[in-house]
Amino acid sequence: MTSGVLTRLDLVVNIRFPGARAHGIQVASMAEALADTGLTVDVVVPRRFPALDVDPWKHYGVRRVFGVQRITSLDTIDLFPPRLQRLPFLLQATSFGWRALARAAYARAAGILVRDHYTLVTLAAGLREHDLQRLAAEVHDLPDTDGRRRRLARHLARLPAVVAITHALRDDLVALGVPAERILVAPDGVHLERFRDLPAAGAARRHLHLPDAPTVAYAGQFYPWKGVDTLVEAVGRVPDLQLLLVGGDRADLARVRDLAGRVAPGRVHFTGQVPYAAVPFHLSAAEVIALPNSGREVISARYTSPLKLFEALACRRAIVASDLPSLREVLRPDGNALLVAPDDPEALAGGLRALFADVARAARLADAARADAGRYDWSERGRAVAGFLRERLTVGPPR
Repeated sequence: MTSGVLTRLDLVVNIRFPGARAHGIQVASMAEALADTGLTVDVVVPRRFPALDVDPWKHYGVRRVFGVQRITSLDTIDLFPPRLQRLPFLLQATSFGWRALARAAYARAAGILVRDHYTLVTLAAGLREHDLQRLAAEVHDLPDTDGRRRRLARHLARLPAVVAITHALRDDLVALGVPAERILVAPDGVHLERFRDLPAAGAARRHLHLPDAPTVAYAGQFYPWKGVDTLVEAVGRVPDLQLLLVGGDRADLARVRDLAGRVAPGRVHFTGQVPYAAVPFHLSAAEVIALPNSGREVISARYTSPLKLFEALACRRAIVASDLPSLREVLRPDGNALLVAPDDPEALAGGLRALFADVARAARLADAARADAGRYDWSERGRAVAGFLRERLTVGPPR
């Protein structure tokens, strides 16, 4: 075998697959999109304990055009309560990294796109210099300490290709010494076909047994940096509105339910986790979709490229969002969204009042958002990333 062009790709990521988190949606969507460019793609993930008997292709609603390879790791994470999971996680991540390295050393005809920091460091440190030429990384954030950030950047600087999800993340990588010409900025995306022929808001509300009242919606996790608490407080200041919250883990649900009961009793409706395929219909029950990200954490202010952002664009609904660099990479003030100060319930409440009071403005923003969504279909991202990797990666042993 001789060195040659990229035809096979291992998408290596240390996550539960399938699972309830958005990163699994992103991985499955990208695997499908990359395979559609002609690459033979395998998603390489750990065997997790306890194992879930769920078909990942059906779970994520993607076509069976890529493979899933599970490798063993020392997984005892879920045997411990969350506050004691740090050490079991490090053990699991380290063992997964070593098994991924062994696979990489054996499957030398495949390029590798790795998505998590721990596995990247193991592969970059363990592969021979020639084999680094078939290793790429997709970066979604940076470590929270200077030492770990610099260590990660040193490994990234040795790679032929790095994919960053925002321009701000790219700029920080360049400042840390990663060559700019090796970085592709590729925001996340959306399956546009899932958002075609959505019902009117009133019809969707009737189907979901919601009161027929002006509605704002949010879909995603309820982590503090997502800003859901700010959104609930804002709705509490606009008495005519109701809020539909889709998603949220158990611990976060309890916190937000308590807040909603205090500031907007009876006007906040919780669905809990819903199948990914059901998200578009739930969002269609609202006239306005909110993206209330906090500006207090760098992942939210600069690095995030949230799937719910692109879902909101595709819904043809008016969007009100926090005015943050990460969201401004896609959203245009009063162009395709109304942007308001982050972490400010009164500013967000004012934005909601403005959109519900001016139907023509809301419709103009919704139409512009849907038009812009066409640039962010997963297929577009897949073609851009595949082209970049084909240009930059070299597979096989030395000539």
